[in-house]
Amino acid sequence: MDLYQIRYFLTIIEVNSFTKAAQQHFVSQPSLSAGIKKLEQELDVTLFERGGGTRKVILTPAGLLFQKRAQAILAEYQSARQDLRELKAQPTIRLATLHSIRASSIAKIVSAFHQKYPLVSITICNGYLQELGDWLEQGKVDIAITWLPENDTSQTCQLLFHQALSLAVPNDHIFADAKSVYLADLKGHPYIERLNCEFWRAYPNMFDSVGFKFNKVYSSNNEEWVIALIQAGLGMSIMPVWEDLDNTTYVPIVDLSLSRIVGIRWRVLKDMDIVKQFVDFAIDYDWQVK
Repeated sequence: MDLYQIRYFLTIIEVNSFTKAAQQHFVSQPSLSAGIKKLEQELDVTLFERGGGTRKVILTPAGLLFQKRAQAILAEYQSARQDLRELKAQPTIRLATLHSIRASSIAKIVSAFHQKYPLVSITICNGYLQELGDWLEQGKVDIAITWLPENDTSQTCQLLFHQALSLAVPNDHIFADAKSVYLADLKGHPYIERLNCEFWRAYPNMFDSVGFKFNKVYSSNNEEWVIALIQAGLGMSIMPVWEDLDNTTYVPIVDLSLSRIVGIRWRVLKDMDIVKQFVDFAIDYDWQVK
């Protein structure tokens, strides 16, 4: 079934004439009749009464039933075309980020990008490291801001910034004035577990192997909640170093040195220059992290 057949069918009903319908579509009447015949063969029904000795167009019961369906098909097609025109006028980037990257940092780059490309729409979701990789592979997102392994040689990823991980405590914490601490010093102190941490997921026995266990009193898979719990004085956490956090002090850990590479991954999409524009923008952007 082709759309031109649907249009022929509905126009015949509208103008009540095969001849006028053919003229309206700038085709010969035999061509229009052939299109209707082909439609009837595909549907295995007769849509119009024929041979009744009248030139008036009369629909069969099957034609009456199909009329409503044909109108719905054409309306859906026209709606889809309108949606696609709007998409072309306002292209959309599907962006995924790690749970462990602050929402405020993503909001800042999105805002800066919007100032330069105001017609581009961006949808944002977040997830764990493996999820981001799967979403890119499955085509569910176009770009991911994520953790990159040091030995990554992919042609569709690029370093954005290095970020240290350190012990974050509230400003009135006993460790806040210390120049540094040892892992053993953390024993017994309330600890906030970061369920999203890619290091803990990659190396789940990192601390068990050295006989160390945290006094975990709170946990969250959302970076903003971890920060808020620290700022509320409810505990401490080993987390990425972010600038300008209120009521938060970072204390180096002598026997633990962690850092991560945050980068951008993307899908190579034909006719999607806007993805490349966002990638280039992100690479040149001042992320303002230590």
